[in-house]
Amino acid sequence: MKNIVLILLILARIFPLSGQTIEKHLSLEEALKIAREQSLDALVAKNQMRIAYWQYRDYRADLLPSMTLSGTLPSLDRSISNYLKEDGTYKFISSSSISEQLSLSIDQNIPFTGGKISIESMTQRMDELEGNKRTDYMSIPVSISLNQPLITSNPLKWATRIEPERYKQAQQQYAANQEAIAIRTLNHYFDLLLAKENTHIAKQNLQNADKLYEVALGKKKIGLISDNDLLQLKLNKLNASTSVIRAEQEYEQTMFSFRNHLGYNDRVVVIPEIPRECPVVDVTLAQVLELASVNNPFSRDILCRQLEARQQIAMAKANRGFRADLYASIGYTGNGPKFKHAYQDLRSREMVSLGISIPILDWGKGRGKVELARSQQEIVENQLKQESMNFEQNVMTIVRQYQEQTRLTDIARLADTVSQQRYKTAFETFLMGKISVLDINSAQTERDNAKRNYISQLYSSWLYFYTLRQITLFDFERKENIINEYI
Repeated sequence: MKNIVLILLILARIFPLSGQTIEKHLSLEEALKIAREQSLDALVAKNQMRIAYWQYRDYRADLLPSMTLSGTLPSLDRSISNYLKEDGTYKFISSSSISEQLSLSIDQNIPFTGGKISIESMTQRMDELEGNKRTDYMSIPVSISLNQPLITSNPLKWATRIEPERYKQAQQQYAANQEAIAIRTLNHYFDLLLAKENTHIAKQNLQNADKLYEVALGKKKIGLISDNDLLQLKLNKLNASTSVIRAEQEYEQTMFSFRNHLGYNDRVVVIPEIPRECPVVDVTLAQVLELASVNNPFSRDILCRQLEARQQIAMAKANRGFRADLYASIGYTGNGPKFKHAYQDLRSREMVSLGISIPILDWGKGRGKVELARSQQEIVENQLKQESMNFEQNVMTIVRQYQEQTRLTDIARLADTVSQQRYKTAFETFLMGKISVLDINSAQTERDNAKRNYISQLYSSWLYFYTLRQITLFDFERKENIINEYI
């Protein structure tokens, strides 16, 4: 029986019953790690990075040779068609045949010219189903062809400049998204920590109010306290009860938000711990701006948007006027009644063509597209200039706030310690009847505000620290780039 009870206790601990809550104490570092691994924001960031990776792979595939096997197996043709005779009249003839064709081609894009070179091998069989009922074979053992636009904006050449930058930007953005997840986790963590502290303060104040009211009732019996002070203490007790209810409601709401952020179910009760104070590192505005110019995805986004605007102008210029395309092919071909005959007595096969297109009258449409692209480029440049100024201003603000935050946190910590000591002294003094109700209320308010302010300043120091990390993608403690942690 003892063994059965022991087994049941172990199973109950490993597999909690439905509806049973699980308390989970979380430090700030643990919360950050969990959020980066299993939060919804983390899953979205990973999928965005995966999309960017496959887009980059698609671009890289355009630079590599591709091999294609194509054919028709078979193709049946039973039809009546007309043809023009030498005397200028038409005659209808019937056709009944079946054919098979198989070709293998290797294609390679040429990034610097925008053309494409191909190597192809093909075999075709034709069977006449009526009349002589003969079979013919035709082969192209090898054929090398070039398809080259002579006037083109060359999209592949632009892609070789834009796509690598886009992929590097995506990698940097993924790291920045991880830091953004950390910042959102900080918000949830300290909201819950402050709500927990408010609940603790409210319950402690209710206990103190009960004790003070009981002491006041004893003093009232011997005439050491006025009716006004007694009623004030009773009102303080009622207000403290209300504060407990409101604090518990707020605590439940912040708990719900934090659990959702971390991906926990409603049976988990997260208990945050007051974290250590934020690391203090020496940073300068010049250092942060330099790191941001190299690591922040905003810098590469500016470059990519500038290149895309220039590409639009190049495309508009290439499409507005004279256009020419060159096609050239050289190889060997043969035919015969048998398959092997099609590869004997091969003859040379050459094809060259030059296609041109000259707009005679387009009512200024081509020129309009060029001017439109130029106007859009100017808009982009102005937008980028304004965004760059806003970015630098934001960096300046964050650096200044972080530099000043250490002193504010030190002051808040000292004020919290002093206010705790002052309230303890005021409480004992009130019990001896040497101070009034207003004095004890003032000491309590200052103690509560000092505790909340310390947590708030602690939150601000961590927030500015991780904002600096997000802007620079640099770990100031270990002196290395953050992007190396995620890519």
